[in-house]
Amino acid sequence: MSWSSARLNEVGSTLGPEWWAEWAREPGFGSGWHSAGNHFGIRGFGVNLSEADAGREIIVPHTETDYGRQEELYLVVRGRARFTLDGEEVELGELDMLHVTHEVMREAIALESPTVIACIGGTPGEAYNDPNG
Repeated sequence: MSWSSARLNEVGSTLGPEWWAEWAREPGFGSGWHSAGNHFGIRGFGVNLSEADAGREIIVPHTETDYGRQEELYLVVRGRARFTLDGEEVELGELDMLHVTHEVMREAIALESPTVIACIGGTPGEAYNDPNG
């Protein structure tokens, strides 16, 4: 058995801005991305955190249909965010959670500075396979 801990600012991203170019509307998106799963070596589920200031993109527009058909749970750790889910807007505050199935087009904008969202995902009934490698 083992365990480890880290502060958010110690967890970097394994994905550069070029990886996000297909989806991101803002140049340089990804600078607030924290690849927690890779940092800790987690292989059972996907887990990342996204951090952004008010008015900035925090979750890029996407579905998970072509990326393992993952369902995702978003947890607002700090701040507030406005999600758009298949065109419907939902505002979440600190410690609010949102579950999204793979086919839902989702995106989010931070409403406070800073806003931090934990993103946890996996494919129902399957072993986790990181779509990012």
